[in-house]
Amino acid sequence: MRSLLTRALRWSATLVGVVLVVGAGALLVAADRSRAAADDRHEVTTVAAVLSVTTDPDAVRSALARTAAGAQGRLAVHLPDGTTIGAGRGSVSSTGEGLTPVSTVDGRRAVVEVSSPAPVVTAGLVARLAALVLLACAAVVAAVALGRRVLAPAMRALRTMADTAEEIAHGDRRVRIRADGPPELTALATAINAAADRTERLLAKEREMIADVSHRLRTPLTALRLDADAIGAGPVADRIRSAVTALEHDVDRIIESLHPVATSTEPGSCDVAEVVGARMGFWSAHAEDQGRPCEVDLPVEPTPVLLSADALGAVVDALLENVFHHTPPRTAVTVAVVKHAGWVTLVVEDGGPGIADPERALHRGASGGGSTGLGLDIARAAAEATGGTIHVERGRLGGARIRLRFGEAHSHHAPASPRAWRLWRGRA
Repeated sequence: MRSLLTRALRWSATLVGVVLVVGAGALLVAADRSRAAADDRHEVTTVAAVLSVTTDPDAVRSALARTAAGAQGRLAVHLPDGTTIGAGRGSVSSTGEGLTPVSTVDGRRAVVEVSSPAPVVTAGLVARLAALVLLACAAVVAAVALGRRVLAPAMRALRTMADTAEEIAHGDRRVRIRADGPPELTALATAINAAADRTERLLAKEREMIADVSHRLRTPLTALRLDADAIGAGPVADRIRSAVTALEHDVDRIIESLHPVATSTEPGSCDVAEVVGARMGFWSAHAEDQGRPCEVDLPVEPTPVLLSADALGAVVDALLENVFHHTPPRTAVTVAVVKHAGWVTLVVEDGGPGIADPERALHRGASGGGSTGLGLDIARAAAEATGGTIHVERGRLGGARIRLRFGEAHSHHAPASPRAWRLWRGRA
């Protein structure tokens, strides 16, 4: 910003200086031209005074020599007898520009001729123009320095705002902008601080709400665990207990994440195939209970991504929950993981009716099927956290196919496409 303002001041001052130099130079040239013409008229008057006294050629020649125009060879006298003294092209009977008729001592007519105008560009004029240019350059430098001095408070305020924004970007949300400088920047800083305070209050209220809801979930989870224990042994009871344990674990992690000291900026890492395989152990059993064909295709080679196992597990659960919630029982579902060219792709496909409005479904909180509307948004955020993308398409089973591309860990490839969604507008 400082360099931008300096360039703006420099160009503005230079433009004003050029205009002033051109205008003043034109005035100087015009003044010199007028002065030269006045000098020529004065010298013609001087020679005419001599002719009114005598027409002796030697006296006239001496008078011409004493004038500047005569010394420069631009002045001539045409005597009544036809004699021409000096360099001239006219005669005693000539009329026109540069020819001045005068009366001699004996009352006859003579002509004083100025053969060419006086030169305008002289050493004095060049010196004055050079001084004018130097003065303009000094004025430009002084104007830029003065402008920077005047703008110094605004620059300090902008620098303070930029430093504060950098601190906020590094995670210190308690920092506020010191409101000083020009009134406009002070008003802007006050508005930004007010917005930051409101955001902090909203985040605090959100944390309180999440904590309250999480604590309230403990009671029904405890009841479910007691009911599962009362059922006894068996695969159904084991799945219920496993689901209750997973829910209790998720609730504990939600509560722990609400404490600032427990947060971590490290993204973590996991193997996509391992996480998907672990979560599909639960969902495959659930699909078997519904008579739903479930196909899982996982690669043998490692598929590492810079995403925590819990975050990726939440993505798998969100996608499979959408399938089980929005498609009828016995509808086929396939899950596959593919590794290729620095990308790890997770594909979840079903044979249901598809997604009527994929663009709306990818926005947080939007749902047309009575759910929370967070499933695809969670998947999108996880994919983009690794530099990947989400694609909603029609699959080979006839329903929706959700394709998530995760950037492979420690792979320095350039993204093949920008972060954009290729949307499929399927039938409802």
